[in-house]
Amino acid sequence: MQLTKLTPVNVLTGFLGSGKTTLLNRWVRQASMQNTLVVINEFGAIGLDHQLITQSDEQAVVEMSSGCLCCTLRGDLSRTLQQAIDELQAKGKPAPSRVVIETTGLADPAPILQMLMTDHWLAHRFQLDSVVCCVDAANGEATLQAHRESQRQVAIADRLLLTKIDLVDEGRLAPLANQLASINPAAEQWQVLHGNLSPDLLVGAGIFRADAKLYQVQQWLKAASYRTHQADASGVIDGEDISDAALSINSTSQPTLTRHGEHINAFCFCVEPLITPDALENWLDLLMSLMGEKMLRIKAIIHLTDREEPLALHGVQHIFHPPAPLPMNCVDDRISRFVFITQNVAPDTVAQLYRFFAPSGVSTELPTRSPTTSSTHEAM
Repeated sequence: MQLTKLTPVNVLTGFLGSGKTTLLNRWVRQASMQNTLVVINEFGAIGLDHQLITQSDEQAVVEMSSGCLCCTLRGDLSRTLQQAIDELQAKGKPAPSRVVIETTGLADPAPILQMLMTDHWLAHRFQLDSVVCCVDAANGEATLQAHRESQRQVAIADRLLLTKIDLVDEGRLAPLANQLASINPAAEQWQVLHGNLSPDLLVGAGIFRADAKLYQVQQWLKAASYRTHQADASGVIDGEDISDAALSINSTSQPTLTRHGEHINAFCFCVEPLITPDALENWLDLLMSLMGEKMLRIKAIIHLTDREEPLALHGVQHIFHPPAPLPMNCVDDRISRFVFITQNVAPDTVAQLYRFFAPSGVSTELPTRSPTTSSTHEAM
């Protein structure tokens, strides 16, 4: 899999009124967005500033004064991108160096991520860089409680943008930030005022950065966001003996209970022994067959018994991208780490299912979850 040749894709999501339009109007003015193709669901609905448009043909790629490009998502994503790139080539123009896809406010972004993995034409030309989710600071808490789509948008995001922060006082921001962190502890949070946020801060969340020609495994997986519980010299942690434990689950918080009675869990599942290919395949097949729709997003760095180099694995619900081999020197140890965002799937369920396929003698210890607060960044 040649990651260096694939065009990065950023997915911009967020519930209705969360500030995506304001953000896009700022973004398309930035020099760094030149030769970026912005794919939107309905051009009329997005409300991009007409002063940015240098030629208008709603059936074609719209060129903007900034050098950014825009097209309308009509039908499926694969056909839209093929038509856009064919049109650019017919005009003697280069293919876009980046794609930003804006979803509708009521959309679950998971199908877009799945299409990037499963569509043959897309998978050989594009790779997901990041999922960016806008959250309205004034109405975010109520929206998360009332709308399942909003919860899922937050759960699978890599970056969370707290918008409209001028409409609330500082005392209301902290509870929202903590609520977002309880749903998705690994996602960076940024406070945004009037859409003023550099696009450069929102790219580069993928496992490979073509501009720097390096693999950023730790930044992509963010397993450190899930607090690791250390044993003392006696091998005892939280009152339990884990000296011979080979499996562990780390989590930052108690599962988030939504208004719909659903629990969103975020946790890191670690396996110290090398995993046999059959155990990995059988375990994942069982997880997907039993609870595929509830496995919102999975990222993993895996070490198998039949190969020296580690593998990167990315899944959304029941769909997985083919494992991608990584250089030997991109990780410091041989521990396999799986980061799960799930809905109504408890961490211990994942561990118990693994034990069906793990080598005999492997034990599981589940450390007590410890709550943590979220730190947010401010970009004005």
